[in-house]
Amino acid sequence: MRPLCVIGLLASLAALAGCGSSPTTSGDPQLEVLKQNANNFHEKPANKNVSGEKMPTEFFDKDGKKVDLATYRGQKNVVLVVVKGFPNFSAYPNQFCPGCLAQVNSLAANYQKFRDKDAEILMLFPGPTDLLPKFLDDGRANPVPFPMLTDKDLKAVTALGIASDAIRQAVPSTYILDKQGKVAFAYVADTSLPDVTFDRPSVKSLLDQLDQLNAKK
Repeated sequence: MRPLCVIGLLASLAALAGCGSSPTTSGDPQLEVLKQNANNFHEKPANKNVSGEKMPTEFFDKDGKKVDLATYRGQKNVVLVVVKGFPNFSAYPNQFCPGCLAQVNSLAANYQKFRDKDAEILMLFPGPTDLLPKFLDDGRANPVPFPMLTDKDLKAVTALGIASDAIRQAVPSTYILDKQGKVAFAYVADTSLPDVTFDRPSVKSLLDQLDQLNAKK
């Protein structure tokens, strides 16, 4: 009887044959960590009400081009995701927060699902824009399929009331705007939690919110 494991057989085939003690991975340990971290995201209901006048509508993308949320009205729902940006001081010195990296990776990997629900994802990166390429690289989302917005002077996060020097550049937050530009869902992370980095909606949660929104047509 031939042995299950053959010297020189590719690791992936050996895993399928039941050989080896380590689980099969994609070959990119960081990608596996990102996926595992995304599993910590939740399906909590909205915890904030945002009036129309407090929602910024004009931003700039990573190339300095103006992006106006009004252009999506009557056409698409908008999922506006605000990450923390690069920490000025935190529990994660000189690196991006694990939740932010997992979030950009998860949203990028599931981008088509949002498009199928007539929605566009916009991600806002507060703070130094020169760090954005590294953020996308570390999140395994370069090139990113959706528009990346910048907030170098923290004007947008200040208007939203989520700027925070004590935690990072901003408190992680997620907003869904309907096709009329009204904020239909808003979740701002609870900064009192031990590890606020994972207090953000999962992909499933956001897709469910979009289903509810589209059902109101």
